[in-house]
Amino acid sequence: MHDKRDDDYEPIIATRRSREPLREDTQPLWRVVLALGGGLAVAVLLAWGLMGRSSSDSASTTVQSEGSAPDNPPDIRPEIDVKQEIAPPARDVEAEAEIAQAPASSEAESTAGSEQAVTPENIPEVVPENEVQAPVPPVSVRFMSLDTQVQFEVHTPFDSPPPLTSKAGDVVAVPPGTYRVVASGTELETFEQEITFEGERPLEYSVELCAERKSQRESLAGRVVEERECASTAQCESMFAILGEQADQLVKDRAFRTQQCARWRPNAAPDGKWTLNINCGGATLATTCRIEIAEGACTFAEPRRSVRGAACPRAELK
Repeated sequence: MHDKRDDDYEPIIATRRSREPLREDTQPLWRVVLALGGGLAVAVLLAWGLMGRSSSDSASTTVQSEGSAPDNPPDIRPEIDVKQEIAPPARDVEAEAEIAQAPASSEAESTAGSEQAVTPENIPEVVPENEVQAPVPPVSVRFMSLDTQVQFEVHTPFDSPPPLTSKAGDVVAVPPGTYRVVASGTELETFEQEITFEGERPLEYSVELCAERKSQRESLAGRVVEERECASTAQCESMFAILGEQADQLVKDRAFRTQQCARWRPNAAPDGKWTLNINCGGATLATTCRIEIAEGACTFAEPRRSVRGAACPRAELK
């Protein structure tokens, strides 16, 4: 039995073969898949970014064209870098919608402001001719008087229609305006007044007329105004000339006529035409020359009083 040398035994582990170097043109499969996937992702991101940018640009361009409508809009040519591989940042869709709405609202406000500015405040309102205006309501007026026999006549300014007749205590409706009211009655003096009826509340027009005054007329013909004596005929002729000049002045003086009427009755007034005569007569040494009233009269009327003795006339609108 002999010992075997180590060289005589085959090694248990076979000698590892050296790997052959791969060819440079042969690439692993996982790299190809990764490159295709990355390229596809970049293409999708670029397409999505371009679509978002084109939608926002088209919205802003539409708003600008509606609001300002420039004559020569700028030529917008977006530059697209196909080689860019960096993905665009994420964009908030709600923020973009708010930004798109903001120009639209500002454009609407500017349009409304321009419309308001076009309409000046000093342009008068044009009322169509065929527009029917609402009728003015009449005024209710009650005519009153302490004398129940008083009658009222309401005349229009031009007296085109017949006057409106009413008795004391009646209520009538008249259109607003200015009227001429005539009040009269038996043994009463007629009273006339212009008065305006207007307003929405009922009115009351009351009058108190004067009673007819009793008057008396007296003729003063033949009454001696002045008398003088003369010693001779020649003196009478001279006295006649003096009294003639005086008579011409007296007949023109109203105070003289009033004085002559007061001699007849206090508060009497001269009435009618007045003339004076000068008479000188007698053949004796003591002759007389006088001024006499040839024609002239006076009238006397009682003071104006109402039926109950109060001052008149009285009219009141309330």
